[in-house]
Amino acid sequence: MSDLIKINIVTPLELLKSKETKMSVLPGSEGDLGIMSRHTPLMTLLNRGVIKLFDENNSLSDKIAVDGGVADISEEGITVLSERAEIIGSNSSNKQILEEKINDLNLKLKKPEIAEDKTLKDELEFLNFVLEKSN
Repeated sequence: MSDLIKINIVTPLELLKSKETKMSVLPGSEGDLGIMSRHTPLMTLLNRGVIKLFDENNSLSDKIAVDGGVADISEEGITVLSERAEIIGSNSSNKQILEEKINDLNLKLKKPEIAEDKTLKDELEFLNFVLEKSN
């Protein structure tokens, strides 16, 4: 039996990440959860936070920001469903893309007809969170 567990991180728009990991750390509503293979099955709510994926050498391989959601842990693996998720990269191109998205949303929110759009405000708040975690 493998010591790896598969994680799928899904948003309404895409399968953002699908990967075999040694351990995944999820931002659970009651605190961080470290999930490895053969973990007890459970479903839990997630807070806004960062999912950390560790490879077979116990090295941090990926960080993904999620805006809350639900995690289903089973024998088959981990499925995370989140309204918003972004891969956190440390390179400057990722930060530049985030800054462009933030600037575009700020411009949209200056228009009177959509200035009070809660969805856009939530998206802006989440992207600022991701940018902060990228630094």
